[in-house]
Amino acid sequence: MRNKTVFVLLDGLQSEYAKEHLGYLEHLCEKNRAAKYEVLGELPSSSRPMYETIFTGVPVFEHGITNNGICRLSNQEHLFKLLKKANKKSLALAYYWISELYLSAPFDKEKDVYHEDELSCIDRGFFYYGDTFPDDHLYSLSSSLMVKEDYDFVFVHPMGIDDAGHKFGAGSKEYSGAVIQNDKLLSTYIPMWLDQGYNVVVGADHGMSENGYHGGNSDMQRKTALYIIADEVISGVHSKELTTMEFAPLLCCLLGIKPGEKMKSLEVEFKNEKNQK
Repeated sequence: MRNKTVFVLLDGLQSEYAKEHLGYLEHLCEKNRAAKYEVLGELPSSSRPMYETIFTGVPVFEHGITNNGICRLSNQEHLFKLLKKANKKSLALAYYWISELYLSAPFDKEKDVYHEDELSCIDRGFFYYGDTFPDDHLYSLSSSLMVKEDYDFVFVHPMGIDDAGHKFGAGSKEYSGAVIQNDKLLSTYIPMWLDQGYNVVVGADHGMSENGYHGGNSDMQRKTALYIIADEVISGVHSKELTTMEFAPLLCCLLGIKPGEKMKSLEVEFKNEKNQK
């Protein structure tokens, strides 16, 4: 079983548009080269609360990041802390709220854009603070850094889909176009990552309404998709619906590290059930 993993979080990707426009990932599922699960995102369907839930496996009422305006470090046993405890190296290329949760808060634009500290819970990082930072630049930067050094966990977090959704709404040509662009980018980089020995997980934090909002309890705002490319995961399209609390234990399993005590039991289907423990 591979223990290196790339996790791509497509911010703001609604499930319907994943199926319609992520043709490459849908192709891999159709040909039994990847697994797909529908995800009913936890509430509130807002970004910062969901980042913390995704990396801790803990619901919002418990971890306390209840809205996007709360700026503080995580006080939970999160994935990056578990990676460091297991002596595994991580790389994050993400929106600056990730830095504020797991490195330092508040974010300093002059000091925190590029991070390099092997003693911190994230070894290397690039954190952008403009929602319009180009997705293609982020993917190419990740590739450049991965060629220079080997990492156990790589987190890639493009914001283009979410940005288009807020500006034009789900259902718009612009929103669809942002999803299509990421499909092209993923179809370019995923084969490279697989050749480098990585598992690949592609998911989302929340969906998007036609009015350009998320945070609430409609299917458009909550429903997303999860794709998993890993030899030990049973491939194909699965009927079981997951939640964003599944992400953390899934990533721990793929990385070969012990999950946090608060993380729920893993419901993703593995070829060998022992791999889930």
